[in-house]
Amino acid sequence: MRYRRGRARYTGWISRAPFVAWTETPEGKAAIAAAAGRYRLRWLADTRAQRRLWKQLAAMARQRAVVVSIQSEADAYPARLQEFAYAEGLPRVGIELHRLVVVPRVLINGAAYGAIARRLHGVPAFASLEGGDALREFFVLTVISDLDAAVSGARPSPKRPVAAGKDWVSVGLNPQFVWRVPLLKDPPWDGHHYVLELTRDPITRALRKAVAAAIAQIESALPGLSRSERNEILRRAVHGAG
Repeated sequence: MRYRRGRARYTGWISRAPFVAWTETPEGKAAIAAAAGRYRLRWLADTRAQRRLWKQLAAMARQRAVVVSIQSEADAYPARLQEFAYAEGLPRVGIELHRLVVVPRVLINGAAYGAIARRLHGVPAFASLEGGDALREFFVLTVISDLDAAVSGARPSPKRPVAAGKDWVSVGLNPQFVWRVPLLKDPPWDGHHYVLELTRDPITRALRKAVAAAIAQIESALPGLSRSERNEILRRAVHGAG
C-alpha cells in the first residue's frame, strides 16, 4: 500500500515477513498443521504446507477482483474519518467557526476492516483460501495495517493537512494514545487523528497556529481520561456515527 497525491493505492503486493510471523502464532500453526495433512513425509510437511499457503495468499492478493475490492475501500478510508467526525461523544473544540475533532484510529480501522472483509468474502479466490478463516483474517488485518501506515506516513499537520473526505482534513496524528485494552487477538490500533472542518473561509496562518495550540491543549488533557471514560467515548461514537 502506497500513499501518493492524496490517495492510498493498493499494489497487490504483500510482504512475506508478516506472514512468516503469523505462522508462529497459535492460529497460524493450526492452519499450517491442517494444510500439512496431505503430505506423507511428516518432517517436510510443515515447510511444504507453509510454502503452499504463502503462494496461494500472494496469488490471491494480486487477483483483479481482490485489487478492485481493496482499492475501493482504500479510497473510502478518508471518508470514514469524515463520517466519524460527526459522531456523538468524541472530544472536539471550536476554532474560528471550524470544528476540530479527535477521531480514534480504532474506529476508522474497525469500520474499514468490516467493509473489506465483507467485500472479499464475495471473491472466490479469497473465500476459498486453504488456510481458512485464520488466514483470511490475517490478510484483511495486514491490509488494514498497511493502509493505516500509508495514510499515517503522510504525517498530517496544520501546515500539511491530509484530505479526510470532502469537508474535513486531518491536521494531526497521535500514533500512541491508548483508547482501549484490546482483547487477546485484537490489534491495538492505538492513536487518533485530529480532523478539522473546512468552511468557505480559507485556512490562514492564524488559524493554523490556533489549531496547533488547540491540539497541544487536547493532548495534555486526554491522558486524564479514565479507562471507563475512554470506552464510553468509543461506544457513543460507534452508535452515533453517520
